Amino acid sequence: MSYQSESERARIQALIDTKTAQLAIANETYTKILANEIEEYRFDSNEGSQRARRYKMSELKTQIDSLEAEIERLQRRLKSGGLVSVTLRRQ
Repeated sequence: MSYQSESERARIQALIDTKTAQLAIANETYTKILANEIEEYRFDSNEGSQRARRYKMSELKTQIDSLEAEIERLQRRLKSGGLVSVTLRRQ
């Protein structure tokens, strides 16, 4: 891996901040859905007006896992110092 410039490090940090905000929203949504288990159905017999709302928990959980993995990958990329030279001495 090569040396990361300050602009590259700033870009990676901005991505981490964005992904962290998205993860917070996803976790909040997941918690709300768990609390209510939203599965709403409405039907009005006066000439229409139907409504159905349903969330797939597995899709949301997959998205949360993906965001967490992406954040971890970006943090590892940010912490990597690039190439390191090591001088070995033989005795």
